[in-house]
Amino acid sequence: MKNKVDRDFNFAPFKSFDIENIKSRVEKFSQEWDLDTSRQSTVYEGRPNPHVNTNTYIIQNSSLHWERGTLFSKETLDKEMYDLVYPIVKELEDRMVGQSARILLIKLNANSKVFVHKDSGDYLSNVRRFHIPLITNEKVSYTVGGEEIHMEEGKCYEINNLKLHSVDNNSEYDRVHILIDIMPESETKIISNAEKDLKIYIIKDFITKEDAEIIIDYMQKNYLNDKKFYMPEKAKTNNIFRYESHVPERHLFSSHTEVIELLKKYSDKFLLECNNLFKDEELFLAAQWLTMLGEGTRLSEHVDNHFEAEHLFRSGVVYLNNDFDGGFLKFLDADITIDPEKLSIVIFESTRLHKITQILSGTRIAMPIWATNIKERGISHG
Repeated sequence: MKNKVDRDFNFAPFKSFDIENIKSRVEKFSQEWDLDTSRQSTVYEGRPNPHVNTNTYIIQNSSLHWERGTLFSKETLDKEMYDLVYPIVKELEDRMVGQSARILLIKLNANSKVFVHKDSGDYLSNVRRFHIPLITNEKVSYTVGGEEIHMEEGKCYEINNLKLHSVDNNSEYDRVHILIDIMPESETKIISNAEKDLKIYIIKDFITKEDAEIIIDYMQKNYLNDKKFYMPEKAKTNNIFRYESHVPERHLFSSHTEVIELLKKYSDKFLLECNNLFKDEELFLAAQWLTMLGEGTRLSEHVDNHFEAEHLFRSGVVYLNNDFDGGFLKFLDADITIDPEKLSIVIFESTRLHKITQILSGTRIAMPIWATNIKERGISHG
């Protein structure tokens, strides 16, 4: 999946929430807005504080100085208010496969603005930032990356806070938003934070960009050819874009003559890496798939060497693209979540319990490969 800084979006509207109970509580605020003035009073070197015209009420806090690879923590400061926003928070946590971080109420004073700025640092670069207007009007506008919109009351929007953004309140009334940061599990539940002997390996640049593009182009031109690919019945029923080639279960290598040399090149490389990583004496190619998983697709928890596939011994997934959102590889028996990186491969034991989280947008294109240690179950490219 693309890093947020590289994703081509300014705003990503999600859905509307029932905010009436939260709004009723906020409308009674008075001194609450002055309990913590750190956000609006911070002095920035060489530029004005963009938040000088705001007041902030902290429901839950997390350090802006968090660094990737270190322990992530948070502190709930107002349990009663947190309980009010929890249904929204829980839905965002589930959707983004993460945990809530900072949760703020932000009041922008009448006839004022949040000055143009963009965020940086590990915390602000990695969280998914959501805004929900609680009190607003048509004279309030939000601008991100040069795109200006009016955010509707109660509607949830993700913003790309790594782009230049600002807010203008050209009305006689204060504007109040709730800000919710979601820290993806892929940034906190990483292999370097866990035990070393997980036997889950990530190899970057496993496939060249040129070879990945050739395979992607081939898949995009041929996925409707039922001699090469098929669409699972569940995808048809749910009207979800999902096409796969399963060699040897459903298809033959001879159906993919245009890319068969590339398929062999990377299956051989996968076997070699498995031998190096696991010190296996002898391995054989067991299966090699090509998959295109579109928006709404998810794969429930499973092990690869399930019933009738007990011969599978080592598993690998080669990620060919990154222009999609979601689709994390989540290992449930190791508490590890991996954000697919273009051109990389993840290699693991086929006994690992794992799942693929929902694709939120775009199409996740990959090449899963499996190895067996049973010679009689091995296959060849012909």
